[in-house]
Amino acid sequence: MIYFKSIARCGTLLAILLLWCALPVSAANRAQIVDIALNRDRGNLQVSLRIKDCFTPKMEEAIKTGVLTTFRILVVFEQGNLPFRSRIVDTAIEHTIKYDLLKNEYHVQVPEHPDRILRTRDFEQAKRWMSTVSRYSLIPLQRLEEGQTYELRLKAELSKFQLPLFFRYIFFFVSLWDFETDWQKVDFTL
Repeated sequence: MIYFKSIARCGTLLAILLLWCALPVSAANRAQIVDIALNRDRGNLQVSLRIKDCFTPKMEEAIKTGVLTTFRILVVFEQGNLPFRSRIVDTAIEHTIKYDLLKNEYHVQVPEHPDRILRTRDFEQAKRWMSTVSRYSLIPLQRLEEGQTYELRLKAELSKFQLPLFFRYIFFFVSLWDFETDWQKVDFTL
């Protein structure tokens, strides 16, 4: 009985030590939204951004084997200050990548170019397309008021694919390379 208690204590101590060592690594490799810019162009308010540190080696390996992968950027655009804030836009921007094993090329779909699929054999270029939102039209300027305060909130997450509920219990490990960023907030006055 004493033998089992000492094994349990050693196991608990080892688990705590492993978790403590893993925390700084996971925090250092955490994806972030950076380089957020708002522009007025062609009568629209446009947003640009970049997702930094969003690709892990396991994710890259899965993409190279043909796993369809989607980055979803959640966008919330609100007018006014608390507690009288009104939501104007609540949407998601989706970037999707798929590797074509037969043609040996990456196909990337982004809403900034809805009429075409971006194709390349260069994985680094495909990763740039996936992690960059360039001049996405958010809202027509005519719906905004001069001198009014607005808040833009952004959050990125990975959605590899959705398994049926039964398979989620069997393949519980598929979410191990999922990511999501913290919410980023930009306040501005038009």
